[in-house]
Amino acid sequence: MAKPKKPLKPNDRARKKRLEDGLAWITLGLLVICGIIGFNRSQTDLTGFQKELWPEAASFEATGYETILAKDDTNVTIGCISTGTQNGFGGPLKVAVALNSKGVIENIKVVEHRESPSWFDRVIGSDLIARLKGKSFRDPLQLEVDIDGITGATYTTEAIVMASKEATLEATRDILGHNVDPYLVQKRIEFGLPEISLLTLLVMAIVGVYKIPKRHQKTMRWILMLLGAALLGFTFNHPLTLVDINKLIMGYWPDVYNQIYWYILIFGIILIFLTTGKNTYCKYICPFGAVQECVGAMGRAKTAVSKKYNRVFHWTRRTIVLLAIMLALVYRNPGMSSYEVYGTLFNLLGTNFEVFFLSFVLAFALFIKRPWCNYLCPIPVIEHYARFIYKKLKIPFERFQRPKLISSEITNSTNA
Repeated sequence: MAKPKKPLKPNDRARKKRLEDGLAWITLGLLVICGIIGFNRSQTDLTGFQKELWPEAASFEATGYETILAKDDTNVTIGCISTGTQNGFGGPLKVAVALNSKGVIENIKVVEHRESPSWFDRVIGSDLIARLKGKSFRDPLQLEVDIDGITGATYTTEAIVMASKEATLEATRDILGHNVDPYLVQKRIEFGLPEISLLTLLVMAIVGVYKIPKRHQKTMRWILMLLGAALLGFTFNHPLTLVDINKLIMGYWPDVYNQIYWYILIFGIILIFLTTGKNTYCKYICPFGAVQECVGAMGRAKTAVSKKYNRVFHWTRRTIVLLAIMLALVYRNPGMSSYEVYGTLFNLLGTNFEVFFLSFVLAFALFIKRPWCNYLCPIPVIEHYARFIYKKLKIPFERFQRPKLISSEITNSTNA
């Protein structure tokens, strides 16, 4: 029979806390360094794309920031090159558009993006670019209206279409001299079923924590998890991912008009965390967590109890998440940090390795409760670090407030 583990002495606990605090500050320093490196290498040079966009041009002349005139062998302007930028799933996506003198698209090239390679290759491998060629600044270029979308890659597709439209309108007006005012579309916030569903789930999670009697909380939790899997997972295909966290950290906040869902997801979870101190998303809403629990219910999965292996996985996961975020910061590409298996499950698409990895995780879920959540998911690591930062910011604030409270108490005592 194994001997019970002795509790840590006060000195040992203090030493362990100092070690973890030191590692947390080192982590913050590494992330800042990676962010600076990434910022300094994020400039886009269009020189290498000129001939590809305008193969008929004999020469090129830069006229402003990322705007270039294309000329023939007699030095007559035959068109121009301009860029537009919109937010895709992973962050800003920049498109260079070649326009003729009539404001018609001759060619398009994505010159900078931060999407997941597999999804980006899928979009580029489609006929999207070919469908955009020949469109004029007079065409609406609206996804699902003028241009068909690509299933599973809506954000990437929409970013390419909207960036092309932006570049076309600006270049037609500023370089070619056409009046584009009648063709400008007023932006409106798109608040539909995905946003309503997400907001409802977040509110229901809070109600489940504070208002539902304990005897009914298990039932409430299962209802929320199944709804989360059905809606956020299989229907809308947008659970919380490391890509979303990196977009927040790097300032790649999407257009509020087109992606209000992202703002509700990120800031809704943050607001609940700050006001309640609880991570309701992982416990009640996470689609993949729900899938694992359903699989675990079939196999009667149990909670792993090995402290030795739990500690190994604890630090392994932290290391993986740190390296993923550092990679994203250096290359200014949140999509590069994604190692989650959500897309393979909820979109039913993926490489052979991704399918194998997903199958491996779900197989373990038959015997161990939520293996992904407990050993690989990046969200608990982010939560732990957020709690560390919150406590460090809270301590000086409380010290600042304490003299005021003491002074107020003395004043009240004197008046009494």
